[in-house]
Amino acid sequence: MSFDRAADFYDASRALPADVHRRLTTMLTAELAPRGMSLEIGVGTGRIALPLAAEGVRLMGVDIAPKMLERLVANAGGYQPFPLGVADVTALPFGRRSFDAVFASHVLHLVPEWRRTVDEALRVLRPGGVFLVDFGGGPLAPWGASTAAVLREHGVNRVRPGISDPGPVKAYLEGRATARTLPPLTMTVMRSLAQDVADTRDQLHSWTWSASAEQITAGSDAMRRWASDNDWPLERRVELKRTIQWWAFDVGPSV
Repeated sequence: MSFDRAADFYDASRALPADVHRRLTTMLTAELAPRGMSLEIGVGTGRIALPLAAEGVRLMGVDIAPKMLERLVANAGGYQPFPLGVADVTALPFGRRSFDAVFASHVLHLVPEWRRTVDEALRVLRPGGVFLVDFGGGPLAPWGASTAAVLREHGVNRVRPGISDPGPVKAYLEGRATARTLPPLTMTVMRSLAQDVADTRDQLHSWTWSASAEQITAGSDAMRRWASDNDWPLERRVELKRTIQWWAFDVGPSV
């Protein structure tokens, strides 16, 4: 799934608080810096990679969306900070055993052929390498299940075409890689139903992109009606606990 259409708003809609981002960069740097060359698949606008490069991590990045890579270069000040390429994560243009680490943030849930992506990651890893994955996801708001049902009635489905659960990946890699978790990063976020309605209306999330303009309008209006019918103030903000959890899949010496 190409995020070309999201290049102009991706960073604003996916940004982490500065302190959380610093902790994330420190954690990933500890994993990657002692190794050789790393590859980020789905590097996007450089949200993860640029701070790592600033910390001295040797890396390159690939993405299927050229406009996202253009935004990465703009975010870097107008120059290419490390090697970049347009590539499909299910068919990486690299030889076997090319990297010491491969990492992916919020990528596998977008790829129906996630097993091929995992196979490709292991193919390009050197013996003793690591595949780091953030599967994404977030806390469900109190209105989340109800408004998802309302949206489905209008043909707008919150569907992730790939894999969001580390369990099947762990099982798929049994005998080829050993799974472990990195320290979780917790944070508090404030959310309102008004924000969810606006995000749906503006189609900020990839699960809305297959819906027509008519479906999006009808679904957004139905969310507002649900709020009115259930006496839920659209602007009421609730506190949600979010955990960012990265998984490491360590490959053996004979991968």
